[in-house]
Amino acid sequence: MKRFLLAGILVLSFLLVAGIAAPAHAAQFGDDLAAKVQELMKSDVVSPQTKACLSCHIQYTPGIVYDWANSKHAEMTPAALADLYKAIGTPEWADKIADKFKNYNYVIGCYECHGMFKEADRPDVIENHFGYKIVTIVTRKDCSQCHPKESAEISWTWHATGSVMSPFKPWYLGILKWAKSQGADPFGDAQAKALYEKYFPPYLTKQRDVDDINWNFYKEIAKAIMQYVETGQENDIVKMLKEATGMVTPYDYDWKTFISPLWPASGVLNTTLLNKMGIKIAVTSIDGNSKAISNVMEHPSFRNGYIYHACFECHGTVVVPYKKETVTINGMQVNRVALWGWPNNGAARLDPDGSLGTCTACHPRHLFSIKQAREPWTCGQCHLGYDHPHIEIYEESKHGNIWDVYGKDWNWDQIPWRVGVDFNAPTCATCHMSALADANGNILVPGTHDLVKRLVWDQMHFFSIPKGIIPDKMQQALFYGWSQLKGKLEDIEAKKNDKAPEPYKYPVFTGIKIVEDGGKIGETKFPRLLKVEYTGELAKHRAEMEAVCKLCHSSQWTENFFRTADQNMIDYDIVARFANALLQLAWKEGIHDNKNILDEYMEIMWYYIWHHEGRRWRNGVYMMGPDFAHWFGIVDTVMDKLGRMTSYLYTALKIKQIETELQALKQAAAGAPYTPELAAQIAQLQRELESLKAQLAALEAQVPVLKSQLQSLETGYSAIEGDVGSLKTDVNTLLQQLQELSKQLEALSPQAKEIQKLVSEIQQVAGQLQTIGQKAETANAKAEEASMKAEEASNKAGQAISMIEEISKKIDELSSKIDSVSSTAYTLGAIALAAAVIALGLSIVYRRS
Repeated sequence: MKRFLLAGILVLSFLLVAGIAAPAHAAQFGDDLAAKVQELMKSDVVSPQTKACLSCHIQYTPGIVYDWANSKHAEMTPAALADLYKAIGTPEWADKIADKFKNYNYVIGCYECHGMFKEADRPDVIENHFGYKIVTIVTRKDCSQCHPKESAEISWTWHATGSVMSPFKPWYLGILKWAKSQGADPFGDAQAKALYEKYFPPYLTKQRDVDDINWNFYKEIAKAIMQYVETGQENDIVKMLKEATGMVTPYDYDWKTFISPLWPASGVLNTTLLNKMGIKIAVTSIDGNSKAISNVMEHPSFRNGYIYHACFECHGTVVVPYKKETVTINGMQVNRVALWGWPNNGAARLDPDGSLGTCTACHPRHLFSIKQAREPWTCGQCHLGYDHPHIEIYEESKHGNIWDVYGKDWNWDQIPWRVGVDFNAPTCATCHMSALADANGNILVPGTHDLVKRLVWDQMHFFSIPKGIIPDKMQQALFYGWSQLKGKLEDIEAKKNDKAPEPYKYPVFTGIKIVEDGGKIGETKFPRLLKVEYTGELAKHRAEMEAVCKLCHSSQWTENFFRTADQNMIDYDIVARFANALLQLAWKEGIHDNKNILDEYMEIMWYYIWHHEGRRWRNGVYMMGPDFAHWFGIVDTVMDKLGRMTSYLYTALKIKQIETELQALKQAAAGAPYTPELAAQIAQLQRELESLKAQLAALEAQVPVLKSQLQSLETGYSAIEGDVGSLKTDVNTLLQQLQELSKQLEALSPQAKEIQKLVSEIQQVAGQLQTIGQKAETANAKAEEASMKAEEASNKAGQAISMIEEISKKIDELSSKIDSVSSTAYTLGAIALAAAVIALGLSIVYRRS
């Protein structure tokens, strides 16, 4: 009786009367917390099994014990969750709490999570841990026993599938392709559907946000792998893995050969450029392993260790249990299961019981705080940086400004969260997830862990398209022929699957129509922009997000905001299509080689457009971060990366064009007498030169726009000074070669004077180039004096270095061409060829200056 009374007191201390919001829970630290642990050890609300855990772990892992004591788990029985579901307006979910916990009278402690796990046949079960059967990893399936709503909803997001969609894609896709070849089909007959649900995460036969989706077949795979590693015996699953994927575990894959946007460094690390030139560099690693290599990936000691602390930290691992063992820890013999892919808290970790995703990515062990999950920087652990700087954008926004000033005083633990009472500006959770209520706890916007519910656009991939209908891109490809990475809005209709039931007819959410009802340029008419009309499911998504906004903003404010924001999706899409077409042209013309899609200049620029700057542009718009929408967004997208692509392609095509024309000239003029046609060619060269000189005058006055990441003026300008010196040397060499050409001209026809005049003009332009070098030296001196303008000078330094690198490259190419021409007897046509090549090279220099 005493135990039930204490449990009741704990519940009542957490909840107000039924239907009223639950009061906040505050963590405490210091001596009071230590005393609380001792009280819990003596109380009847903690199970005997958990007390046994605490008595040992308080000595060896005290941080875990005290963290748990600070949690709501240490104060609540599972039955209290029924009242929480009622408080957030979803009482029906209380019925889905696991039967064994519905009338459970103890609080949630060590044993309740590690010992009362959901599925008994897990391969990672430790059969005897000091008398108890436990698991090391508490999975999302385990959490779902008390949190069924949250588990089901998160399973329909990329937070559940991000590991198998990204780092482990080759292994996962191989298994799914094999399963489809066995007849698995979500839209087939009963047998095909049964095979689909056996082998796939069964999104396409289940109901969104109602059914909890996991990859149960992985549990069988994990069992087979463990048996194979321990005994060497190949069962049917291991044989299938070898046949379907070429490996057994996903860690067997040779990531050195996997060139993918998933880890873009692989493109350059695995570059084929040096190999084409026959260049090999001898590298001895610190383990004494020596090898001559043409790319870093070839070195046997390079193992891609960074992926464990980069990709996997956010995307999650595939946890592989591979053997049972007994080890000595703190002088005790401890049984355990050896795990690979562990430790890891990546959002989409795949666990040995088939759970897709982990709750601890946002609610870290062992406090499992709702406060921490609501704090912006919990999301910011992964949603930051070059490719998706959501936390930086948030901090720049007015919402972030308010949070920064007042957030420390907010009522972070309140359930539901009362707008204006518990907080006065939104965080990530507010807009995308939280159940929002009025001052009396009445729900205004329902809460969700389905992060797609309030979103319309996919802002992560090549072009502007809606969010996928399911979070599994591999299944989108297999059953619709759709690529979420490369798909375009107009392609959606063609990817319709007529066999699919209504919710899954298309690979993405549908209901977008773009109409022209804004004023044209010069016309006084509002609204000024194109309009995106939403219908169906997407209309519901936008309405739910607008409902959040309207809790603090007027209808007009909200509607105008989204009208202008949506136009940016149209604008970005135009830029992306243009840039992608340039890359396709570069591949078609042989300027780049698409065998490795991430090691050449335009390929890398395209990657930055869609994966970095283009995302910052779109994210900055919708999250109200002007610097990210503008300078880090559209400016870097268009002026920098697209500008580089355009200039590079123009230069490469121009060189290719003139080389073709001059080759034809060489063949026509070799050994032939002077003809009027050659005179016309000379006149044309003169006109082109005058045009180039005019362009030079204009370009000299322009402010540099390309950025660099130089960290100091001294380093930047020192590098410039050295490069300018070498540039002068190259220019002088060219002038000497021109003089040699001039001497040989004297012995040729009278029209050679025209060529001499042309050469003289080229010498003048070369002199201007030397003047540019002197200006760079002067700029260096001025920069040292103007230290307060360090950032601007650094940017100029970076542009100058980029310019000089291109100049040096072109000069080397031109020198080579001149050498090849000089090795033969000069005819008048050959001299015209050499002069034209030099003129072209210097024109490139002018353009870059």
